[in-house]
Amino acid sequence: MRKRRITAVVLILATFLLSVLATAGSAASVDSTEVTGRGGEAVASVPVTLTVSNEYRSISVTVPASLPVSVRNGMVSVADNAKITNNSKNTPVRVTSVDVRSGAYGIGNYDCFSGKNMIALKINGCPTKGEGKLSITDTSFPEISPMGNLALKYYVKLSGGSENVKDLEVASVIFTISASDVSSSGGR
Repeated sequence: MRKRRITAVVLILATFLLSVLATAGSAASVDSTEVTGRGGEAVASVPVTLTVSNEYRSISVTVPASLPVSVRNGMVSVADNAKITNNSKNTPVRVTSVDVRSGAYGIGNYDCFSGKNMIALKINGCPTKGEGKLSITDTSFPEISPMGNLALKYYVKLSGGSENVKDLEVASVIFTISASDVSSSGGR
C-alpha cells in the first residue's frame, strides 16, 4: 500500500513538473509530453533546442563620381549638388573616414594655404591639414537614414599654373562608409 502511495506521489509530481516546464516563459513555444513510470520512478529525456539568428546588415550607397572644381578668370567654383545617398531600405549609414590624397597637385593646409600646384579642401566644414584623413565629427557627417542623403558642401583653395587644363585629376577623396552603430556618439 505504501509503495502505491509513493508511485502516485511521484507521478503527480512529475505531471506537475512537466506542466510548469510547459508554461514557463521561453524564446519559443514549448511542447509537452506525458511521462509515466513504474516502480516509483519516472524518467523523462527533454531536448535542449537552440535557435541562432544573425542579422546581415547590407549597405548600398551612391557617392559622387567626382567633386568638380572649375576656375574661370581666377574665380573658383564647385558643384552645389554633391551628396552621398543611402540606398539601403533598413540600414542607416555613416561616413566614418574621409581621406584626401594628392594627384597632379599636392594637398595643402586649408587654414594657412600656400605653395605651387597645391590644392586644399574643406568638406562639410572639415579642412585638410595636408594629405591624409580629415578630422570629422558627427555634426559634419551625421548618420544618413535609410533612403536618405547627406549633402557634401565643399570649398577649394588652389594654386596652379596659368595654362588651361581640362579634367585634370588634382586629388582624390576616399569616403569610408559603414552601417551606423546606434551607440556611437561624439567626435571621431
